[in-house]
Amino acid sequence: MSNPTPWHHFQQWYFHGHGSLRERQEKWLMNCLRANQNSLYGKEKGFAAIATIASFQQCVPVVEYETLTPLIERIAQGQQNVLFCESAQAFERTGGSYSGGKLIPYSARGLADFRHALTGWLEDTIREHRLTQGHAYWALSPVATRQEKTCSGVPVGAGDALYLGEDNLAAFAGLSAVPLSVGNVEDMADWQLLTLYYLLCCRDLRLISVWSPAFLTSLMAGLQARQQALLALLSCGGEVAGHSLGADAEALSRYQRYLLSSDARLVWPELAVISCWADAASQTLADEMMQHFPGVCLQPKGLLSTEAVISVPDKHGLPTLCVDSNFYEFVADDGVISLADELVVGSEYRVIVTTNSGLYRYHTGDRVKCTGESEGIPTLRFIGRGGVYSDLVGEKLTEPFVINCLASLCGFAALAQDIATPGYVLLLDSALCERNAPYLNDIEEQLCSNPQYLYARRLGQLAPLRCQFIDNPTDRYLCWRQRQGKRLGDIKIPAIFTAEQWRGAFQTGV
Repeated sequence: MSNPTPWHHFQQWYFHGHGSLRERQEKWLMNCLRANQNSLYGKEKGFAAIATIASFQQCVPVVEYETLTPLIERIAQGQQNVLFCESAQAFERTGGSYSGGKLIPYSARGLADFRHALTGWLEDTIREHRLTQGHAYWALSPVATRQEKTCSGVPVGAGDALYLGEDNLAAFAGLSAVPLSVGNVEDMADWQLLTLYYLLCCRDLRLISVWSPAFLTSLMAGLQARQQALLALLSCGGEVAGHSLGADAEALSRYQRYLLSSDARLVWPELAVISCWADAASQTLADEMMQHFPGVCLQPKGLLSTEAVISVPDKHGLPTLCVDSNFYEFVADDGVISLADELVVGSEYRVIVTTNSGLYRYHTGDRVKCTGESEGIPTLRFIGRGGVYSDLVGEKLTEPFVINCLASLCGFAALAQDIATPGYVLLLDSALCERNAPYLNDIEEQLCSNPQYLYARRLGQLAPLRCQFIDNPTDRYLCWRQRQGKRLGDIKIPAIFTAEQWRGAFQTGV
C-alpha cells in the first residue's frame, strides 16, 4: 500500500449529506436559522419560531444587496450579532464588472460551508482523474499593495488560510507546484516570472485550477514573451523577488522543445485536467485556452460567486448544486419560486440563496439553466447575469441574450456601447480575424431577433453594428482591471461593455 499523499487529505475530509434533496436542504436551513436566531436580523424576522421552509418564505422577504447595505455597514464598523451571531472573519468585494463592487461579510460558519463545497469538488476530481500523485497549480494572483481593512480593522480580502482553513492549507501547500508565497509578490512582472519558472520545473503537474480562462491564456503567452529570462533562470539559476531559483536542466530541455512546437504536453506530460469558468461569457475564452492543451480534460468550474457557492463539478464533471452548503430557491421569469427539488429540466431561473454569512433569501442576479440531475441533485449551467443589460434607446440587450448571439465566434468577443453614434461595436481579437470572418454577417441578424433592437434599427435610432479588431484584448482588459485594484485571477471578462469600459480598457492604451 502506497504512503498517503496530500491528495489523500481531501478524500478523508469530505462527507456527504444524507436524506432526500428536500430533507437535506430543510435541515441545512433550520440549522442556519437556529444558529443566527439571536442576531438583530434573526430577531426581527422571527427566526426562532420558523419551523418549515414555507414559514421561512412567509417571514423572510427576498432581498437585493441595497436592502442589506445599512446592516453590512454596521458589521464593517465592528458591531456584532447584526446579520449573524458572531464576529465577521473577513469581508470580500465582488468583482463589480458592471457596477461598484459590493462588500460581502464572511462568518466562520459561512467559510466552513465554502470549504465543504471546495473539498467536495476536490474529492470528486481526485477520484475521477486518479490524482493520487503529482502536483497541482492553484491560481495565485499578486496581493494588493496595501491591505484594505474596514474601519474596525477587519480585513477586506480573505487570505488563503481563512478561505481554506489551517487544516487544509498544509495539504494545499504540499500539492502546489508554485509555492504559496509567490502570491505575496506585489510586482506583476516578478510574479509572472516566478509562476512560470516553478510551473516549468514541475514535470508531474496533474491539475490546473484557475478562475478565468483568460488568466491562464495570459500566463501561457508569458512562456513566449518571457523566454529569454526563463531560459536564463533554467540554465543558470538566479534570484527573483527574494526567491532563490536553481538551474534545472531537465525543465530547460522540456521548455526548449515547447518553444519549437507550442505543445504543452512537452512541458507537462502528466497534466490531466484544467478547471476554470467555461460557461456564459467565458465559454469562447475557455475554448481558446484549451487549444494550448491538447488531450487535457476541461472541467467547467460551476457557479461560485463572492456571495455564495452555488454549484461545483461532481465526479462526472457536471455542475451540481451544493446542497449542503447553502439553502437555494429559484425564481422563473413568471415570478414563481421553486425549491431545488422542483426544478424543471430545460427551464431557466434566477438564483436566490440563503447563507450562514448573513444573506437570507438574497437575489444573486445569476441566471442558470437546469440541465438535468446527477445522482438526484440538479445540474445547473450558468448562462449569465440576469440583471445585466444594455439599453441605449430601449432595446434592453441582456447578457444571456448577447452571449447566445456571439456563441459562434472564437476567442475574445464582446459587444460595446457606442454612445456617440449611438449603436454597438463588436470587439474581437485581431489575431482571430480570419477564423471569425465567416460569422460576422450573422451577428447583426442574431441581434435583430430581439424585437426592440430590430425596431430601433428600423427607425434609425441605432446605427448598424460595426466591428473593431483589437490587438491582445484579453491582456489589455486584465491589465486595466488590475490597475483598478482587482485581483488578476478573479477578473471575469464581460459580454457587454459599457462605453466607459470600452474607452478605459481599449481606447486609452495599456
